[in-house]
Amino acid sequence: MFPSTLIQKRVRMIRERGAGRPSIRSRGRGLLAAVLAAIVATAAAAPDPAGRPIAERLPEAVAGAQKVVEKVRGVPFPGKVASAILHEKDLRRVLGQKLVEDLPAPFPRYAASLAAVGFFDPEPLLEQKLTTLYARQVAGFYDPAKKKFFIVPERMAETAAGTPELGLSAEALLEDTLLAHELTHALQDRRLDLVPRLKALHDSSDGLLALEAFLEGEATVVMMDALLTRLPDEAKELVGAETLTTMMSGLAAGATIEGGEGVPPFFVKEMLFPYVGGTAWIQAKKKVGGWPAVDAAYARPPRTTSEILHPDRAGTARVVLDPGDRPSAASVPPGMRLLYEDTFGEWMLGELLERAGAANAAALAAEWQDDRVVFFEPKESLGAGPLPVGFVWRMRLTSPAAAKRIAAALERLYERPDGREAANVTAMADRVEVVRGRMTATPGPDRTLSFQPAASAPPEGR
Repeated sequence: MFPSTLIQKRVRMIRERGAGRPSIRSRGRGLLAAVLAAIVATAAAAPDPAGRPIAERLPEAVAGAQKVVEKVRGVPFPGKVASAILHEKDLRRVLGQKLVEDLPAPFPRYAASLAAVGFFDPEPLLEQKLTTLYARQVAGFYDPAKKKFFIVPERMAETAAGTPELGLSAEALLEDTLLAHELTHALQDRRLDLVPRLKALHDSSDGLLALEAFLEGEATVVMMDALLTRLPDEAKELVGAETLTTMMSGLAAGATIEGGEGVPPFFVKEMLFPYVGGTAWIQAKKKVGGWPAVDAAYARPPRTTSEILHPDRAGTARVVLDPGDRPSAASVPPGMRLLYEDTFGEWMLGELLERAGAANAAALAAEWQDDRVVFFEPKESLGAGPLPVGFVWRMRLTSPAAAKRIAAALERLYERPDGREAANVTAMADRVEVVRGRMTATPGPDRTLSFQPAASAPPEGR
């Protein structure tokens, strides 16, 4: 979904520069704009000779793109990919449903749980804002539940209308890129049966992000390789592996995402990570052994974001939490009910440490080995307003020293102006425990912090 809209924005930048107006985009975006300018100038674009819109020739366009993906990947499609038109007027409704259908809790409670941990401050109308964010990134997508590719023709037309100086070449470029990326997802679905695999990760944000990074990274690299098949030899060096890495790094360094107004940075970064981190991971695999090395990963796709962030650690065993240290439904205090269980992983820990102001947050998060968190809420209403959310979160690090450093950073995050703590943080050997609301919740004016923290109790079974 996402790369198609990136291209739309970069092509607009090309137009602005051609008109003599300065670009205000990030350096990473400017680099990709220059690459696409070269592509448009040198590629033998092949728009439909009859000038028919994509909506009228979608099945044949998809069939042609399948052949390109097969050629690039060296893996045949087992059958045709169904396709359909999804009009923009229906896009928000469809994406709004997909936003919440696989969450471990209703969206308001899910958002409240992440805010309670500290990933972001509560934001009004967050669900609507996230739907807008995602809708602005979509010109088409593959739906594994329906085994079908959908295209949004109005978004394609909007791109062409916004780049009159580039004519049909820009439209053809966007079409080729979108189809190659999304049909790679269709091929992945044929190989991995994505729906049950994704459902199995309902209680691990870490595992889900890792799998998404594998999928989006491969689709992005295939997309760029497919573009290379259209370029003359003298232009191919402009779109090499290093160029793609630099483009993705620039994107992660602070690019402004359309539709992101009012959305906490955490969600924007979470949306970008599978593309940025996943692309780097796939490129590392390809550098060592080509596409066969990526094929080998299908036998065991990455299970943690730590694997994505550190491809050099392949095969290194983790020291996981002992069974008695893992919080579970039994960790829910009396008077509370379980919301859901989750595993955050290294990437999310790094984001939290960065928000806590930790020096070298990414390096500190790299000490992660395992974690588990249980969220809960009061069984009964405490009066007007939403129920507060509590949690018990335990993680295992590489050493006691790392545990102390992470605990110290998180303690600063949970400090409150009144001298109390929003959560209790304890380092125990190579583990850290964070507790919010172990005792019974009480009403209070600050309802997001109305749980009374208690001193850490020993892990169950210890």
